[in-house]
Amino acid sequence: MLATGLSPRSLRAFAAGAEAFDAERFFEAHEVWEDAWRLESGDARQLLHGLIQVAAAFHKGLAQENPRGMVRLLERGLGRLQALAAIAELEPFRGAVRCWLDEARAWAGGGSRPARPPPRLAGAVAQRPGSDSPQRS
Repeated sequence: MLATGLSPRSLRAFAAGAEAFDAERFFEAHEVWEDAWRLESGDARQLLHGLIQVAAAFHKGLAQENPRGMVRLLERGLGRLQALAAIAELEPFRGAVRCWLDEARAWAGGGSRPARPPPRLAGAVAQRPGSDSPQRS
């Protein structure tokens, strides 16, 4: 389980949001995580807030073609996720978001839209087959 103290309900929301995010359904991921975020506190709330902002950034950039809005939201979301550096399972995701932020800044400055695929959350949390109990991957 992630070291954030996510409740079982929020952990299921994390997994559902991650699935939506990985399928590039960024608005849906944002909505799923926002419902859980409202119920959490502490690091769990910080994690979900960061993910919400990253999902909103990808929606803003890729669906709405707004690179400046994407940069703003990626900066905020990544800042929240960086504050949770102890969650090692998220480091590959944070690293990919950092790359996207650099490329989105160039895009906002008049460059080309980034061609790389969006980051993926797969593997940050795994479910045991036939169970609602999460396990660390």
